[in-house]
Amino acid sequence: MRTFTGLAVAALAAGALALSAPQPAQAQMNKLMDEIKAKVSDAEHAKVIHDRRSAMRQMSGAMKAIGEYAKDGKGSAADAAAAAKKIAGIAKKIPGLFPKGTEMAMYSGATGAKPEIWSMSGDFKEAAENLGDLANKLAMAASAPGADQKAVGGAMGPVGKDGCGGCHKTFRQKLN
Repeated sequence: MRTFTGLAVAALAAGALALSAPQPAQAQMNKLMDEIKAKVSDAEHAKVIHDRRSAMRQMSGAMKAIGEYAKDGKGSAADAAAAAKKIAGIAKKIPGLFPKGTEMAMYSGATGAKPEIWSMSGDFKEAAENLGDLANKLAMAASAPGADQKAVGGAMGPVGKDGCGGCHKTFRQKLN
């Protein structure tokens, strides 16, 4: 009985420890927030910058998953469709992730948000909408009956080049 009780206690302790330990993704987000807080004294602006950088990382991860299917056959067309839908959902939120006052001129090194986001706000919103439209087309291609790696790869190209790139060329300064 002692052995069983000891094992049960050890299992409960291990489970509690596992639940309390940050998961790798959460640990990365905590690290990102710490990095931003070191460069951004305004707590509200730090949260905004963190949220938008997190959103961009989520889109990058989704593009990676789509690319792994298109190039290497990892996952499925349905996985690629779900990832594309995630990108489309985030694209809708992009304009709201960039309130004035959170640009790189204010917080160098914490954000690469160029002033053109605000001086060319109509173009910025249009670029975000274009990303969403292209991601939705990719989701439709990946969801079509018989969708395969080639179809997904063909629909992925414009998302990266014209969707992500359409914004990055004008509105983003790459961080080191």
